[in-house]
Amino acid sequence: MNDIKRTLRQASLAALVLAGGAGALSAGGPGSAGMQVLKTDMSPRAAGMGGAFTAVADDIYAINYNPAGLGQLYVPEVSAMHLSGLDDSSLQYAAVGMPLPFLGLAGLEKPGAGFSFMKSGAGTFDYNYIVPGGIRAGEVVTTSYEAQSDWALAFGYGEKVYSGEMDIEGYNAKIEQYLGMNVKYINSTLVRDYSASCFAFDAGWLLLEPKLGISLGASMANYGGGLKYGSEVTKLPGILRLAASYQRPTVMDQSVLLAAEADFYTVEALKSLRLGLEYHFEKIFNLRLGYKGAEDNKGMTMGLGVHYQDLAIDFAMGMGNEVYNASQVAVTYKFSGIAIKEYRKKIKYRDPVPERAAPARGKRPAARERKPARPSPEKKKDSDFFMLY
Repeated sequence: MNDIKRTLRQASLAALVLAGGAGALSAGGPGSAGMQVLKTDMSPRAAGMGGAFTAVADDIYAINYNPAGLGQLYVPEVSAMHLSGLDDSSLQYAAVGMPLPFLGLAGLEKPGAGFSFMKSGAGTFDYNYIVPGGIRAGEVVTTSYEAQSDWALAFGYGEKVYSGEMDIEGYNAKIEQYLGMNVKYINSTLVRDYSASCFAFDAGWLLLEPKLGISLGASMANYGGGLKYGSEVTKLPGILRLAASYQRPTVMDQSVLLAAEADFYTVEALKSLRLGLEYHFEKIFNLRLGYKGAEDNKGMTMGLGVHYQDLAIDFAMGMGNEVYNASQVAVTYKFSGIAIKEYRKKIKYRDPVPERAAPARGKRPAARERKPARPSPEKKKDSDFFMLY
């Protein structure tokens, strides 16, 4: 009971910290936040699942959704992603992460750390003007400008802060909790002449019950002062994410992952509901479907992942509003030869039947030791003495 109360207190504290950070950002209505690219799904795996990834967060892309998930990294991994948007807009993203070779602050396991770089361009436009005087007076000159160019650097850290078992109505549950945090440096340039930069912070919490395959997650992203273009300050798009997921083996080496997430854009007073499914087939193929609702860019998403040993290629695309739809592809490599800590999140696809060890050739199986029989209680003999009165 004490373990249950302690876990509930930790979960409540994490939720209060995240909610408090969200409340600090005042809602200003749709379009009141800058750097809208920070709301983009950077992971094709997550994008194929409708963006419902906060409660999963088990790869390097956790740094973008829930930094607490970096504590689940068990080997170094790198990934690069390219997204093609409307017209000539594009986005590139690269990340590297690994478990660190020392115990974390909680002293339970080795923590994980990650570094990411994102760069986006909103495309170019042509500016035509007439030369007012001189030899070229009256001549039309065309100059190309990049409409908006943004980039962001992020460093994240996550570690396991609690691990224990507790009895819940006769069930012996195993509870693991992770906490994490990001520090970001963000830069934005509008029409080449207006530039602004700032620091921002992310925080995340993750709870796992590995035996049941259930996980809960919460994160707060882009908490900072905002970008100042000249004398104008534009706030960052703060995001509060609350999520849950369930992973279960099906048949043979296959499993299914279900995820649900609610995103709240605290500065713009907007929200989004995200649902996702991933089917893991024979440790090679991953089929994904997702749905986004309660937002302008609502609709279905789909994705495909192919894994071969340590290499993975993931693809995703949207099937909703044509203006917002984008396709993205990522290549990820895990350095499994560099084992820094044991991977804890293993999916048990089937229950193996224990086999009896065969006796060595030429040797008889050892006879099972018999416990000495209990001596039978002696019968009481009739006494030869009587008390005579």
